Amino acid sequence: MTAKDSAPADPATGVHDMLLLLPDGPLHLRIRITSDGKSLEQTRQDYLTRLVTMLDTDMDGKVSRGETSNHPLFTTSRRFEGNKFLASLRSKRPFTDQELALAVDRAAGQLVTYRQNNALAEQDLSVFNVLDQDQSGLIDRREMRLAASGIAARDIDFDQCITFDEFLNESTDMLNGVIVNAIDQEPPGSVHAELLRNAAEPILPARLVRRYDRDRDAHLTAEELGWKEQRIAGLDSDGNGRLSMQELSGIASMKPDLALSVDLNDTSGKAMTVLDHSDDNAITARDDLVRIKRDSMSLGVSYRYRDPMAEAISNASDAFNAIDVDANGYLDRDEIVEHQRFERYLFDAMDKDGDDRVFADEMMDYVKEYTEPASTSCQVTLLDTGNGFFQLLDVNADGRISIRELRACESTLMQVAGDQPQINPSRMTASYRIEIKRGGVSLFGRVDRPSAETPEALLAPPSGPIWFQRMDRNGDGDLTWDEFLGPRDVFHQLDQDRDDLIDKAEASNADKLAG
Repeated sequence: MTAKDSAPADPATGVHDMLLLLPDGPLHLRIRITSDGKSLEQTRQDYLTRLVTMLDTDMDGKVSRGETSNHPLFTTSRRFEGNKFLASLRSKRPFTDQELALAVDRAAGQLVTYRQNNALAEQDLSVFNVLDQDQSGLIDRREMRLAASGIAARDIDFDQCITFDEFLNESTDMLNGVIVNAIDQEPPGSVHAELLRNAAEPILPARLVRRYDRDRDAHLTAEELGWKEQRIAGLDSDGNGRLSMQELSGIASMKPDLALSVDLNDTSGKAMTVLDHSDDNAITARDDLVRIKRDSMSLGVSYRYRDPMAEAISNASDAFNAIDVDANGYLDRDEIVEHQRFERYLFDAMDKDGDDRVFADEMMDYVKEYTEPASTSCQVTLLDTGNGFFQLLDVNADGRISIRELRACESTLMQVAGDQPQINPSRMTASYRIEIKRGGVSLFGRVDRPSAETPEALLAPPSGPIWFQRMDRNGDGDLTWDEFLGPRDVFHQLDQDRDDLIDKAEASNADKLAG
């Protein structure tokens, strides 16, 4: 972990400031977001340059209306194509640079979009209910001793680890069939995030005052913000110890609680780096997760690599196969009759040759062209995980409660209880998770639809030697004897700490032991 001087937000260099509006005061995050070392603004500009070059087929330096007629960002329904009156209303002039940029922005959304998922807070109650066996609203010492057996009983798929969704009382049936979203209905990433705000938001000062101004004097003190006096001194231009809305407008220029660097094109697992942090917070960091702990809050920040193109193609392939009921390799108007949005818009847009048939290649070409601009954006998602009982038991934060963690359940809960005979959930700290990943889009049902399944943000990617990853079928980072495919004596040789589990560190020593 290295420390560097923090600079105020500048999207041109990839720096974005955001505030997490916690109950006891805002937490300031500064993230330098790049793709292959370039800022998202530069990445989008590069895409726009490539788009103009591709569209300008006559190479006259202008993009005409005709040159854009078959591109997904500009196509419209052909329903009124033969109407001379409507055709006369259409502009004949070439697209301006601003119009081309707006077309890309409509498809790709903002450079950084903020989302929020509160469903996990409700699911966390299911974890508490498993621990609270007598439903008293408290977890007593007896229940702490029985916690491991109660949690193990939730292993519905018998894979020797328990994920978040296995705590639900009823299994959730995922939606079947295909849901087709209209392109112009909702830009990517428009789901509202109430607690995580862009620090450059013009009305943010008013939002801060409305949330934290306890004495209703339209100013915020260090106490109201939950900050130290010296922290607001740089903004307090009149030196009165209170920040007006005008003074709060410069909040992004302050030193943040945590400064990170993330490259969205990095697949090495080391894409996220801590640049700087405030000494007021307890910070722990590893390649894929940074944790901040306060008395009243626990926050994890993670990065996940995303390939939006592969994601969209897979999603479109599933949709094509589901709609092509006669399996003849193309879609006709009879097959799409139950998919009204598809019938109204997408069918005509994809049917470039106008033969009233959409072949798989036509659909995939359309999806690729529409998805590419979305990869120039970043999605920052806040997950409210309630009181964090699952995160408490999931010590290594890989999204699974493993055998190793089950063995430690009682001691983990005892440590939380301290000198108290019971754990009262109302006294637990609030738990949040922020996930950073490249933006994406899907025309056939949102690929990131919130569900009862354990979200990817909570599931750590596999690690360790390749042979280890292949044997670790439940992905919990340990090999049991049931998973190990080698001889018994080799298992015991690798299990150097004799705990009947082989972790990735022990697996990495396999070559040394063999030598």
